[in-house]
Amino acid sequence: MNRDAFARDLGAVVGERQVVAVPSPVVDGVESPAWQVAPATAAEVAEVVSLCNREAVVVLPVGSGARPTRWRAQGGRPRVHIALRRMDHVVHLDETSLLAHVQAGLTGLALEKVLAPRGLSIGDYPSTMLGSTVGGMIAVRTPGKSSARHGFLEDAVAGVSAVLADGRTIHTRVAPRRATGPDLGRALCGSEGTIGVITSVVLRIHRRAETRFVAAFRLPSLDAALAAAYLALREECAPAGLRIYDAAEARAHFGDAAARELRSDGEALLLAATAGPTDLAACDRDLVASAVTAEGGAAADSRLADAWWKLRGGDPSQVPPPSLQVTATPGAQRAVYRAVRDAARAAGAEARAHVSRFDADGAVIFFTLVDAAAAGRRLDGERLERAVTACEQAALASGGWLLGSRSRALDPYLLALRNALDPKGIMNPGALLTDLGD
Repeated sequence: MNRDAFARDLGAVVGERQVVAVPSPVVDGVESPAWQVAPATAAEVAEVVSLCNREAVVVLPVGSGARPTRWRAQGGRPRVHIALRRMDHVVHLDETSLLAHVQAGLTGLALEKVLAPRGLSIGDYPSTMLGSTVGGMIAVRTPGKSSARHGFLEDAVAGVSAVLADGRTIHTRVAPRRATGPDLGRALCGSEGTIGVITSVVLRIHRRAETRFVAAFRLPSLDAALAAAYLALREECAPAGLRIYDAAEARAHFGDAAARELRSDGEALLLAATAGPTDLAACDRDLVASAVTAEGGAAADSRLADAWWKLRGGDPSQVPPPSLQVTATPGAQRAVYRAVRDAARAAGAEARAHVSRFDADGAVIFFTLVDAAAAGRRLDGERLERAVTACEQAALASGGWLLGSRSRALDPYLLALRNALDPKGIMNPGALLTDLGD
């Protein structure tokens, strides 16, 4: 492949100023040439992918292109990073059907700014996801893109447009659920750019909440708090937010205010937010309160709930990341919590935790490992690595899943689909199937 000629061909499609050379690492003495391109339309994306397919150049969708792309260099294969930042428009907004057709390069925050003046919203999803592009949010499935009130974000996808490896463009039809047949849109959700480059999405949106209530509750143990949370969910409560802190984690986040409420190290703090029409939001709030009472809990200082909700909507970069994140089914969460705490103690550490991202299938437990002998100082370096390894093993042995892990049982079928759609293996070959000869 003539690099200069290929770069000129890219510039002829998207404009010369929209083609930028990317630093090319040298692996085993072989350079991996790379370019970032910024198409303005789905047709330009299709032309770029066609060029890459012709020359067997790797295609990496990168959303806005503002952050570095993780790339596992493969034998010096040239690559093109497709940044969708110029494709950032709302194509159509149907306020009757509550559907928004948006280009994949639009961020969640930008979409919310369009919807808010109309009394609409994407939904009660964590603020941490809204800085991503819509295409990125759909292409990568994580528990962080879920809401106890609105479900997983991919469930809000009513239609997808994407470019396949040979440059063909597909549009999954926006149709009532009573329509039949396979849904390629579901395969594109979570495919991480390995099946196609998502260019636009039709999302189901929501009326903006008329009222929001927040409340705090003290429970005698983390087990009781988990039981209360699932009792409320089984009663069809649909909270806008739900979080449980053990005593140590609550004190770390809320200081003296939490210490005054949680007088024992075994107690737990449950925080809930409910939203929607006033009557429904109040009903959901009362369901949570009733579940707490049934598990031996009581109302706590509402200022803790106010502080939590403010923190939840703040800048995620200002909050230190947890040491370990484990997802577990409702039946396994108590065992996982105890096993990780025991493993941490055996490694000379203490594990404090909070639980969030609840749904009927389970939740995510976020553990922070601190030095048992240094008044809560976070572990780092080799001590942290050893403790995390021990805690991960304990979590897996007790029925948990490490966040981001997935079942591998259907990998041969996914590989067959990818090979059928992308025989040259150009679509983000370093993702998902890294150990199947991909």
